[in-house]
Amino acid sequence: MIISKKNYKNRILNHITINGNKRTSEKLLLKTLKLMQATHQKKDFEAILRTSLINSSPSLYIKQIKRRRRHVVEFPFLLSSKLKITYALKYLISNTRKNSSKAFYESFTTELVDSSRKTSSTYKQKIDLHKTGFIKRKFANYRWFK
Repeated sequence: MIISKKNYKNRILNHITINGNKRTSEKLLLKTLKLMQATHQKKDFEAILRTSLINSSPSLYIKQIKRRRRHVVEFPFLLSSKLKITYALKYLISNTRKNSSKAFYESFTTELVDSSRKTSSTYKQKIDLHKTGFIKRKFANYRWFK
């Protein structure tokens, strides 16, 4: 996965943005990066961000397709590199918003650092997704939805 500097900043901002307030999301990202630099002086924040995105990006996703009335079939399919990063960002930000005890930028910083160390809830969510994909692999050859 190639993650360029321009690309991941805009993608993170777009995922953080709520109700079109891009300026607020820029401030939150800036606070996050400053806090990360202040607490973890040894490492560059870009390296932490890259490793956390790589560690939390799933390589497959579970697709659900309705068959007949109430019968739903779930099966795994492989993700492209763009979609891997998109789902990684979605998981990081959703797990950050679940932890509302602290400010967003503080919890986002801890989530990024923990996912770069492979100890966060985002990383565990990725592992669980891979386990369920491995269980549901018997339906992987059905690709009629493309």
